[in-house]
Amino acid sequence: MNKNFQYLWSFSRLSNARKRHCVRLIENVLIVVSLWLMAAVPASAEYVIVSNGKDMSETILRAVQRHDSVVLDGKNGDFFIGNTIVLKHLSNKLIEGKNGARICTLFRLTPELHAMFDSAGVKSFSTSDGGGVLSNGARVREHRELVTRQLLIDKFNDPVETFRSSGGMQLSYCRNIVVRGLSFQGPGAVDASGNDLLGMDHSTLIWVENCTFMDGMDGNMDIISQSDSIFVKDCYFGYSELSYDHKNSNLVGASDNVAADSGKLNVTYANCVWGEGCAQRMPMARYGTITLVGCQWLCSTSHPVIDARKNSRFIIKRCHFGKGVEIPFRGCDTAQWQWSECTFDNFYQPSDNTNQP
Repeated sequence: MNKNFQYLWSFSRLSNARKRHCVRLIENVLIVVSLWLMAAVPASAEYVIVSNGKDMSETILRAVQRHDSVVLDGKNGDFFIGNTIVLKHLSNKLIEGKNGARICTLFRLTPELHAMFDSAGVKSFSTSDGGGVLSNGARVREHRELVTRQLLIDKFNDPVETFRSSGGMQLSYCRNIVVRGLSFQGPGAVDASGNDLLGMDHSTLIWVENCTFMDGMDGNMDIISQSDSIFVKDCYFGYSELSYDHKNSNLVGASDNVAADSGKLNVTYANCVWGEGCAQRMPMARYGTITLVGCQWLCSTSHPVIDARKNSRFIIKRCHFGKGVEIPFRGCDTAQWQWSECTFDNFYQPSDNTNQP
């Protein structure tokens, strides 16, 4: 019997569930190989930026729009930005940091602001209901966010809420983008529905490598709205004393009610670390297939670190969960999950769910 025919005949005898698993595995391998090749090819013409100590949001935005390869050279210090750098409809770009390049938001939470939140009892308010209308007319669904945002509006006399735009980069409708060797320093996490340090929506074939994400206001890295084929490698996520609450690091899929996300949001985290300060969403995911390989959770939290939500699939392999992790995994309306070769400093007995929905 011809070998090719043998392979086809063997494949045809598999169950539908096994066929789908094989197809997804082949697709993921091809995605990783293509992204690796894209990241490994050196750029022929680099455009180099150094810091001038001022707001460089527009400078970085224009550089990425006009050049295929942009290097942020940290030899003159940090790159400060007054608002999130929004990259739209771009493709085939390399954004790279050298010499300790760090992108920092100009706005920062201060001990004075922490004290103001404490005085108002912010942490006692609900994060799921009891919202209302702000003085600027904006409607808010959650009580804690309502109080937090109104306090900041009053403090800075800022009805536009410019503080909420304090993020890093947003990739919107982008394709074939590599971000590597950069550190992102946010303003501090607080429940104000602000921006992320790195956000992605409607973007595909994104490679993020050797980056550090600290103190995102809303999230450190969120991937939503039909984004797909995302590979995150050798990255660190954490929170410092700048952050107040809402230390929710990584979100994949923003809602249970986005049917268009089905079949998208395929994300791989390889050799990533969630460090001290991270409280939850490491990651939290809906709909997508999330592969975690060689990752570590070195934080201390009583929340689930991996939060598998609506119709998501998780593959967790060769990962380590430190002694501060009380709940490594929680599934809710999850399609599948599978563990392999993981270690736990606290006793935890993982079990698989490989049933199809």
